[in-house]
Amino acid sequence: MIFKNFRLKIIFRVIILGIMIFLFILSINQEKWYVTSAVSFSLIIILLIELIYFIESTNREIGKFLLAIKHKDFSSTYADSVQGSTSFSELKQALHEITREFQNVRIEKELHYQYLLTVFEHSKSAIICYSETGHIELVNQSTKTLLKLNKLTTIEEIKHIDENLFIAIKGIRGDSEEIIKVNIDNRLIPLNLQCSVFKLKDVIYKMVSLHNLGEVLDNQEIESWQKLIRILNHEIMNSVTPISSLSEAVNKMLSTKDGKRRPIKTISDAEADDIYDSLETIESRSKGLLKFVTTYKQLSKLPKPRLAEVNINGLINHIATLMKPELQKQKINIQIPNITQEAFVNIDSEMIEQVLINLLLNAIEAIKNNDTKRIEFNTSKTGNSVFVSVSDNGCGIKSEVLDQIFIPFFTTKKEGSGIGLSLSRQIMLMHKGSISVQSKVGSGTTFILKF
Repeated sequence: MIFKNFRLKIIFRVIILGIMIFLFILSINQEKWYVTSAVSFSLIIILLIELIYFIESTNREIGKFLLAIKHKDFSSTYADSVQGSTSFSELKQALHEITREFQNVRIEKELHYQYLLTVFEHSKSAIICYSETGHIELVNQSTKTLLKLNKLTTIEEIKHIDENLFIAIKGIRGDSEEIIKVNIDNRLIPLNLQCSVFKLKDVIYKMVSLHNLGEVLDNQEIESWQKLIRILNHEIMNSVTPISSLSEAVNKMLSTKDGKRRPIKTISDAEADDIYDSLETIESRSKGLLKFVTTYKQLSKLPKPRLAEVNINGLINHIATLMKPELQKQKINIQIPNITQEAFVNIDSEMIEQVLINLLLNAIEAIKNNDTKRIEFNTSKTGNSVFVSVSDNGCGIKSEVLDQIFIPFFTTKKEGSGIGLSLSRQIMLMHKGSISVQSKVGSGTTFILKF
């Protein structure tokens, strides 16, 4: 509409200008038409000036608008120029609306920043955010209170408070946690450090939160907290292991025996399908792992399941594909249900996938010393309930510990955290289901999930 009106106004001005030129040419060819010639010539000049001004006025408005955007200055308004003006009134109105939207976005951004800053300042956890150069960008009041400081500008200043704390903050890696004891103001304080690393405008920042465990935990609770930290390591490895195995398998497919890259043309269709399947499962597991780590940072509660209708047999087949390199490496015979046999359950697929992977890895551990290794998945339906069983022909579980395996931190493994089965039970309870176990020493173990 704006440009249509613009064309019409240009055409109108050109027609008037043409008439004046015609009148001027006519008058100069007539005798004693001096006044008419002078008037028509003057009007031609005026019309030309007005036409140029009319055309350039839009350039000035748009130039002014773009310059304001460049300098992030949205204080200008076009409302006054719209009033009583018909030339480009719609364009000016549009520029005015855009400017107002920019102003609203800027206000919302500022409000959002102030809100986050308020939350940051009122956090009970001490939080330090610093750049790779060591300059502290953000520090909240809780940090100053904890470290007994009024001002903190560089990370090096923490060295004067407690060198162990400085080393821990500098050395902690992204998305990890650590528990240390520091001496602050002649008091030994247990601290839990959590770290996140992010990048903004090509600058790497590290955000470290410090939780004073001494205020809420005694020695026994501190030990439990350390065990909780191992939960993440346990669950992360359950996902990293198959991802690493699949990545290694894909790398071997894409490399020659001497380690050089294979030409794409030499890759068969079957190998390409395997690579695509592997990458899909790696992506899926990576997303599930990221979600798990992000959600479990607080170590206080499980996330609320996002329920959806899922074919449990399809999920089992997906996990078998994910674990295929590890199963082949250990020469394990695995039996899974046919994916075409539909058994739909209302679950959070990522959470149940974590349960099934945990049970599968436990089964792999149980049969590692067997000559013949066998793991079997079965699904069945009774009434409105769907059952999934995971069986192995391993060493079995002793009867005296069978009723303790779901207790948090209880484990019979030297390197185990004792949290995998406990988390699995909590996840099943959140799905209004259950997990049970049947085992006999020397015959094997079967875990049964009921949905």
